[in-house]
Amino acid sequence: MNQPLPATPPAIAPESTDKVLLLNATGKVGRNVCRALLEAGFAVYGTTRSANSALASQGVTPVVCNYTLRADLDRAFAESGARKVFVITDFFGAAKKSADLEFQQGRDAIDAAKAAGVDHLVFMSVADAEFFDEHVTHLKAKLALEKYLRESGVPHSILRPCAFFENLDDPANWNPLKKGVVKFLSMQDCKYCATYDIGRAAAIQLKNPEQWMGKTLDVIGWQGDLHQVAAALSKVSGVPVKAKLAMPIFLRRLLLKDLHHMFLYYEVQKGPRGTPQQFKKVLPNALSAEDWFRSHGKYANGERIEPRA
Repeated sequence: MNQPLPATPPAIAPESTDKVLLLNATGKVGRNVCRALLEAGFAVYGTTRSANSALASQGVTPVVCNYTLRADLDRAFAESGARKVFVITDFFGAAKKSADLEFQQGRDAIDAAKAAGVDHLVFMSVADAEFFDEHVTHLKAKLALEKYLRESGVPHSILRPCAFFENLDDPANWNPLKKGVVKFLSMQDCKYCATYDIGRAAAIQLKNPEQWMGKTLDVIGWQGDLHQVAAALSKVSGVPVKAKLAMPIFLRRLLLKDLHHMFLYYEVQKGPRGTPQQFKKVLPNALSAEDWFRSHGKYANGERIEPRA
């Protein structure tokens, strides 16, 4: 059974009074959202289960907190003094692939934010979550939480990202980025975003509450098929790059039913419905595939992507 984590040792708070508490700050999305919020001038507090977290070296004030427990969440709000919060729920990890558990964890975060009297909660959902079929189980909680948030009375806005560029270099899921090849679960046209741009979009919403309160924004930075992704990496790296499936489609269907049906929505129905052009009206310099590879900077083995001058 999960147990509440001990409180964070006292630390010197950042000078900024514009504080944001970021739940799951050390995850794939959280790290880059922290970076974007810091660059936007916020004092960022990030939840972490480990007192040895690297957050402090990034300029983030770590708050030791098991963000799946309501008592820890209440303490994290009190400790940080934040009146703004970025909420991420994790179906595959923290919720152990249970939509019911993910909903419970997201509900607790919303309730804790309400009890703390936050003035703006940004919730990360998924683009077009309502249009995926019933087999895409990892999106069910997102829609239910959007509804719960709207009915909660908590001042909020919602971000709905599409596929992450970060999935192109994902060693934890057997897809490390290697020189000369790029792999994904689909060869077809797809809409991508950088997790960094999720953070930049959150900063825009938090700094402009009068414009964004109660509204949603699709985070879609670039569109292209895997051959176009490979061409972007080739241009950045200076070496030819092949585009390959991470696994055959029949194995995707057999082993990854949830994700298989998600990609069918991309491939057959050409979703999500938002476009990079629409997102760039809000964030004009949203990262393209080339931009992301340059920003990412290295292959999974640590070797630089861009050739040295």
